[in-house]
Amino acid sequence: MSGQSSSSSGDSVEIPDWAWLREEIREALRSRDAGAILRFAQQYGGASQSRIAAATGLLQGRVNEIVRNRRVVVRIDVFERIAAGLRMPDDARLLMGLAPLRFSQSGPQDLFEHPQVAAVARTKPEAFTEIRQAAASAGAVDVIGVRALGMVAMGDSLLRGPLTRVGRECEPLLRVLILHHESPAVSRIAEEVGETPRFFSASLRFAEELLAELAEEGTLKMEVYRYMAPPVWRMIRLDGTTFAAVIGARSDPNSSLVYRLSTTPPGSFAHGFERQFEAMREGAERVI
Repeated sequence: MSGQSSSSSGDSVEIPDWAWLREEIREALRSRDAGAILRFAQQYGGASQSRIAAATGLLQGRVNEIVRNRRVVVRIDVFERIAAGLRMPDDARLLMGLAPLRFSQSGPQDLFEHPQVAAVARTKPEAFTEIRQAAASAGAVDVIGVRALGMVAMGDSLLRGPLTRVGRECEPLLRVLILHHESPAVSRIAEEVGETPRFFSASLRFAEELLAELAEEGTLKMEVYRYMAPPVWRMIRLDGTTFAAVIGARSDPNSSLVYRLSTTPPGSFAHGFERQFEAMREGAERVI
């Protein structure tokens, strides 16, 4: 969402603790119904739309659209703004899929003001809906994969549909890092996924061909690179939101934990992945 500005703690909306326990608001939190959440703030916090706008850093017109269900919120950073502006308690944040601000009730130690790991999905399919929603409006997309077949290369892959959708507001820049088919890591990864090195190497070249076909379609700007180092992380960065999963030995690829990292200051996990991507890209061979 454009036109956002920072909110201050003095502008926050005060909502009684008991109100957060009502079943209707807890259901709205579980379903991430931003309109219902803001209407709840009006009802139990006595907040006008202008006050909600000041508290969350959203334009008042945007608040009006959300309250009237004319705009659906899908971006995590907007939910973070809403949670901060409404001074949402940790149990409510958890229901909405946001990380708590404190370690425990007995230890009021803030997680450096910003939780670095904003959410964890137990399986990849659990995270797919959120990733697709974020990809639908992303202007810059960075991917670290192995073959990236399920991430972007195949026609029915995770990102391909949202990134090439007709009617998008902007043409995204997609940068993809895939394993070099001559990397020393090919034999190890092939063994881990139960394939022969020859077949696995061929599948890496096939992935390049699919990505080249996607680039020729001209629906998005693309850069594709081959890296040589053994892969450790799968990563998708959609504008400022990073999703990462460990590439585990002999594991079901759908069972990996997927971490959503908050945009936080230098020295954070998200900043580290940003630097890792750039370091890998600089040392890789560009093929597209």
